[in-house]
Amino acid sequence: MSERLDLTLVRHGATDWNGAGRWQGWTDTPLGALGETQAARLARRLHARSFEHVYSSDLFRAAETARLVRPGEALTLDARLRELNFGKYEGASTGDVLHDPEYHEWQLDPWRRPAPGGGESLSEVGERLHAWAQALPDGRVLAVSHGAAIRALLCRLFDWPVVPVPGYVLPFPYVLAHTSLTVLTRQGGRWTLVTYNDHAHLEE
Repeated sequence: MSERLDLTLVRHGATDWNGAGRWQGWTDTPLGALGETQAARLARRLHARSFEHVYSSDLFRAAETARLVRPGEALTLDARLRELNFGKYEGASTGDVLHDPEYHEWQLDPWRRPAPGGGESLSEVGERLHAWAQALPDGRVLAVSHGAAIRALLCRLFDWPVVPVPGYVLPFPYVLAHTSLTVLTRQGGRWTLVTYNDHAHLEE
């Protein structure tokens, strides 16, 4: 076993709700046809790579992505890898909430303020992913998670800026493609970002 953790984070494949612009959060949506194709392309790309552990969010769209990318391998599901809980806005789109005062109040600081209706703040998401990542053993790890969750972890680890984006529910001015690869290392307690949003397999 190495004395370094090599952590490859994957955003799940696309769902029909992604295509419709609906916020999924903890809603357990399946992969769409496009997501299955994306996962198949990633599987081909990673075919020659070995991982000592494979993890996934316990939500179906992430777990199914993991199974398609690493067929037949042992998979550990962990709820800490789940997406942001959008509370009352699960299933909503931007157009649905434009006249909701609670939405605009939440958007003043979604990093610290939880989504109305029992949802989470992004800092809570970052903390639960950070606790998961810190507890990982050294070695090569692949983990399938979600767009907001992965970016919240990066904000927690590297103090990335959280900036409102007009017309977009999440305060992240950086895109994360479905089935993209984000690679981190941890050595001597220090985290390093090696690759962000590598989705070359989708450009074939």
